[in-house]
Amino acid sequence: MAQECGEPQGPARGALMTQALERLTRYIQQRGLDAALINSSEHLASPNLKYVTGFRGSDACAVITPTERHLITDGRYKLQAAQEAPDFKLHVTRDKTAVLARLLITRKLFRLAIEPARVTHELITNLTRKAPGLVLRPLNKKFLEHFRIRKTPAEIELVKKAAEIASEACRRVVEEGLAGRTELEIAGKLELLFRSLGADCPSFPTIVASGARSALPHAVPTPKEILPGDLTILDFGCSLSGYSSDETVTCVAAASPTPLQKRMYEVVREAQLRAIDSLRVGVAVGAVDEVARKCIADAGFGKHFVHGLGHGVGLEVHEPPWLTPKGKEVLEEGMIMTIEPGIYIEGVGGVRLESLIAMRTDGPVILSQMPKDLILVN
Repeated sequence: MAQECGEPQGPARGALMTQALERLTRYIQQRGLDAALINSSEHLASPNLKYVTGFRGSDACAVITPTERHLITDGRYKLQAAQEAPDFKLHVTRDKTAVLARLLITRKLFRLAIEPARVTHELITNLTRKAPGLVLRPLNKKFLEHFRIRKTPAEIELVKKAAEIASEACRRVVEEGLAGRTELEIAGKLELLFRSLGADCPSFPTIVASGARSALPHAVPTPKEILPGDLTILDFGCSLSGYSSDETVTCVAAASPTPLQKRMYEVVREAQLRAIDSLRVGVAVGAVDEVARKCIADAGFGKHFVHGLGHGVGLEVHEPPWLTPKGKEVLEEGMIMTIEPGIYIEGVGGVRLESLIAMRTDGPVILSQMPKDLILVN
């Protein structure tokens, strides 16, 4: 059975980055490369850049060699980068590509590992033109993700705190009632509470879906008023120091559930409990998905469970491991994932329950705080 999460032990964030850099340095040396380029886009921060540098801004790149660490960004992030990445030599510029090319040439860093998914064609074209002789090699797609997938106790504690904030925000919103309020109003209230309770921001756009719209797994909140008797899905999470939470509850607003609503809820809850109880280090994620999927199918709702059972959570709200029917990845200590079975019936509505779980050697630890019994909101 799942346990309560205790206080973190082990390396702090600085030690975590040191480990990541050591792994990246070994990767470079073993492949006869000179450096690795970790890049973020102009408008979107990179979780991998944050993982190896600590810098949480966008429009930046890091050049890492066995002996040097450089971070290139623009004037907007001068103070932030200096504070968040103090061990990196900071280059502040309006022309990131020109400074990067000059750095590679002066340091004779011609064999460069890059992340293909995070480097644009424009950057590669400009870089190879400014730095002739540059040889680019793809950094293994799953290299950094492989290390990010197992969280340290300090990382788990950050996710746990984010989950506690999000759960408390949801508890307050539910206590105030849902009926008569719009989906947009509820979503806005949740996101406002995240910040007032200490979170940095929502970790994704909050989902509030009521009535027949709750049959849409990724519904966008609308001005629709929540009516008495509506099944209402609240899917929410917040970010704390860059680490995300993710949780879902289903409520019935201002009425008793119908027999079908109650049955849907009971089946989803049983599927979730069985899946959580099956979580063990060494078990394939596909086997966990099958436990929940079989439970729902045996109850006659199999065709109404239309997505995977869960996903990893950390610097990104959706990251490996992916709990899907064909998933072969094996559960390891330190993984954090969601368990979120659901039933969605067109014209009726949907039920989804999502709990955030951390893996220990002795079993799963539930990080989410909201109760997963049927929530009747007066």
